[in-house]
Amino acid sequence: MHARMSLPPSQQDPRLAAFAPAAERSLQVFGAPVTLVLLPSRKLRRDRPSADRPAFRQSPVPRILGEEVLWRGEGLALTPNRYPFAAQQRLLWPIEPRREPDLAMWTTIGAWVDGCDGTALLNNIGSAASIARAHAHLIPERLPFLDGLAERPAPADLLEVPPGVQIVAKDVPFCLLGVRGPAAQRALAIQRLADARLTAAWNVLCTNGTAWLYPRRQETPAPHFPYALGASEVWGRWCYGDEDAFAQATGAMLEQALLAAGSPAL
Repeated sequence: MHARMSLPPSQQDPRLAAFAPAAERSLQVFGAPVTLVLLPSRKLRRDRPSADRPAFRQSPVPRILGEEVLWRGEGLALTPNRYPFAAQQRLLWPIEPRREPDLAMWTTIGAWVDGCDGTALLNNIGSAASIARAHAHLIPERLPFLDGLAERPAPADLLEVPPGVQIVAKDVPFCLLGVRGPAAQRALAIQRLADARLTAAWNVLCTNGTAWLYPRRQETPAPHFPYALGASEVWGRWCYGDEDAFAQATGAMLEQALLAAGSPAL
């Protein structure tokens, strides 16, 4: 699998936009630590989720893949993120139009995460994405939030579990499933859960040998969190564009945001 071996793990690259939050705060959410970052520049993203976003717009991905590619191979391309919420953040795209990753892309993402001890975050339309084509945020960093949440066994009848894979759930009052195992088998389990998913959207977080799946019922859980809640927030980094909302946020508000945006626990 040449693409999985060739993806750059964590090298510094001057072509990547700097991650420079205007301010940071720390809170506890369900007893685990999270960070709030003030990033006014993210309000400049075109077609970011909002009530007045149009139903259709010509995709910017052909231009991005024509002008900004850092690496290309095996049907995938790597580009910078113009509005990063992490240091040395890259975006991985399928070259052929696709709204969700296929099995090969899931496998590549998992192998990259395992190889550099980093994190991959995926959003789709309805769960904080501003571009419809499938893409993964590749970040050479881990956060402590998910590790700080207790776990319990997941229901045994969700899918035919591939050999070597364990399905777990975080012990929280919303659905947060974990798929744990080697990258290829983990990818197969994610694909099977994608086929079983009954919500239109979800967020997926791959970190520390586990893919965490957060199915969605609401995109913007206002008033608790006044923006589209994405994989970054489930990971433990809450991104704010406005200073007042950033300053007024509490741990209880973020807990309510996760409850409102997510699906009931299984």
